[in-house]
Amino acid sequence: MTTSIGQSIPRIDAAAKVTGETRYAADIQLPRMTHAKVLRAPWGHARIVRIDVSRAAAHPGVLLAVTGRDLGVEREPTARHRAILAVDRVVFFGQPVAAVVASDPHVAEEALALIDVEYEPLPAVIDPMAALAEDAPLVRRSAQELDLEEQGAHSASDTGPMTTSAKPSNVVAQVEFNRGDVAQGFAEADVVIEDTYRIAKVHQGYIEPHATVADCDRFGNVTVWTTTQGPFMARQNIAAVLGLPETKLNVVGTEVGGGFGAKNILLAPLCARLAQRLLRPVKLVLSRSEDLKSALPAAPCVVEIKTGIKRDGTLTAIEARAVFAAGAFPGAPMPAGTLLLGACYKFPNLHIRGYEVLTHQVSVGAYRAPGATQVAFAIEQQMDRLAEAIGMDPLELRLLNAVEEGYPQPNGQPWQPIGLKECLLALRDHPAWASRQVGVPGRGTGIAVGGWGGGLQPSSASVRLNADGTAGVIVGSADITGTNTVMVQIATEALGLPIEDVKLITGDTDTAPWAGTSGGSKIVYTLGNAVKQASEDARAQLLAIAGDMMDASPDDLEIVGREIRVKGSPDRSIPVRKATSESVAIRTKYSPVLGSGTVPMRRQAPGFTVQLATVEVDPMTGFVKLTEYVAVQDVGKAINPMAVEGQIQGGVTQSIGYGLLEEMMYDEYGRLRNPSLLDYRQPTAVDVPDIDAVLVEVPSPDGPHGARGVGEPSIIPAPAAIANAIAAATGVRLYETPMNPERVWRALNRNGGVERQE
Repeated sequence: MTTSIGQSIPRIDAAAKVTGETRYAADIQLPRMTHAKVLRAPWGHARIVRIDVSRAAAHPGVLLAVTGRDLGVEREPTARHRAILAVDRVVFFGQPVAAVVASDPHVAEEALALIDVEYEPLPAVIDPMAALAEDAPLVRRSAQELDLEEQGAHSASDTGPMTTSAKPSNVVAQVEFNRGDVAQGFAEADVVIEDTYRIAKVHQGYIEPHATVADCDRFGNVTVWTTTQGPFMARQNIAAVLGLPETKLNVVGTEVGGGFGAKNILLAPLCARLAQRLLRPVKLVLSRSEDLKSALPAAPCVVEIKTGIKRDGTLTAIEARAVFAAGAFPGAPMPAGTLLLGACYKFPNLHIRGYEVLTHQVSVGAYRAPGATQVAFAIEQQMDRLAEAIGMDPLELRLLNAVEEGYPQPNGQPWQPIGLKECLLALRDHPAWASRQVGVPGRGTGIAVGGWGGGLQPSSASVRLNADGTAGVIVGSADITGTNTVMVQIATEALGLPIEDVKLITGDTDTAPWAGTSGGSKIVYTLGNAVKQASEDARAQLLAIAGDMMDASPDDLEIVGREIRVKGSPDRSIPVRKATSESVAIRTKYSPVLGSGTVPMRRQAPGFTVQLATVEVDPMTGFVKLTEYVAVQDVGKAINPMAVEGQIQGGVTQSIGYGLLEEMMYDEYGRLRNPSLLDYRQPTAVDVPDIDAVLVEVPSPDGPHGARGVGEPSIIPAPAAIANAIAAATGVRLYETPMNPERVWRALNRNGGVERQE
């Protein structure tokens, strides 16, 4: 029988996307549609002395002009999605302070200029290290509640209890991991290296800005069309903000034009509130500049780290502190990042602390392996520096100390089956490493490891067989990485039908089986199992019907193409459509075929990657040119190798941007200085070399056909690999991202060639 598993099948939505047929949230058109625009704060921290929307409300064509007080918004919400409009005080540049709804978007834009707001600027805390100080300006005037939902949607790692401050503080959460005796570990070390690393706040760079359409009927039922990675999570949170039971709210997850962790809930609560007021559809679409100012970028981080090693390459101890800046609302990926800081290598003694601090900046969200890229920039440079100090090959040092199945993570939990060592061995044999040039001025090769624990959420799916013998796979997930194509492949394999006879149907929250948020490299791993189970259930029902019709045991039947036949007797067969049509016939004795699958998923499927970067550094300009890039990744089982390679190459490209180009820059008042793509530099085809994606397959015991999630690990190592390559090329080490020409040039020309933190 022909198998679809392991086949490079083009995405099932490819034609619609390249021809423009795909509809995104901004494309939704409804009768009596209205358009909303939002007035945004020009300060990072300020008191709203006075706000007057009367002139805007009187502007011709304006249907509604409101403030936070008009909508009854909470004064000090602890979650970003509850902060619909600011009341009394703004806490980040770009925060919404008023909204206008008009029949035409240009009219609404004009009316914003008529809103009169008087601000009293207040001191702003921007730097995460400054936010730690007891006398720092408070972002929040009350003690904080933790917002773990965003983190939980991406990472299922148990980070243990988190502590919070009992009094007002910018430190909203702390975690701490201990193992062994750190002091003794450093005493036993022959070499100890200590330093500080900084990684900047960056934007996810999706093509489609945030967009939402909401409508409310006269019975109070609300429908929301929105670009979200988690329709069911969105429904739960929007309903809570609106004070509605979830049965009165339907979320339609539109096609997501790129999310990477940042497309969950942003505009929907405000849009829905406005629709409730007007009883008309309201559309709210952000411009690119608005998205850069006010969406949910990745968290900046400062890592202070100290590591020890013996001359034989044995690691002895790690002591570290990771400070993640959450922005104005809690939700930074501090727990997962802090855990991963000491999770990839065998440190017998460790003491690692993590802090989540608030600053007067836009609140952060997730970005592919949230927290992992930040800490890898530190630990992977430390590993290279330790190798150099003892005269050991950096890959061999990693291979000697790499964690494996059963080794405890910093939280004490053992690693599930992983392929880190297999990835290191594959890279060791790759020509890019085996034949690398060493000691050539201006040219260097560096490597780095990235590990991701993986996400978990329960999932469900349905498979319906139609009268004509075709099948519909019904899911409630958002497809942001081509997972719908993989679901069809999984269903095809289980059903035995031709792939062209299987259709993927994405339902809304009123009609679809429950699915988790698409993030954390978990949809294929979790929902894929539900689809497999539902398909196997549908197949069993189909064969039971066919067995009765053919007077044969279902166990003796097989599905080949569009035929059901007795094994070993191909002349005894019936078309699939004969059995399926009979199952829905009038006065039939059979039930319609509807397979169901529900899975809890209790064990993670961690993913690891090892990546190599070769660079050429121009000492006159500081320009870093990537000439070669290799990404070796354990994918468990590549159900669709072409899709897997694309995911890896896309993640690497974003990681290159993290390392060389991207940074959201703020002034002392918390104002974003580069809120457009003219000033916020992202990688283009000119900046990215050919990326050789090498697939290693160490099957996951619980994944469908052994598959692991692949979306997260690929974004983790590039900044560290590039930094290690620059060090190999120049003898100069970079401690801060992005490693742009100015920063590299300054490093080459300061303090004997080594740039230190100010």
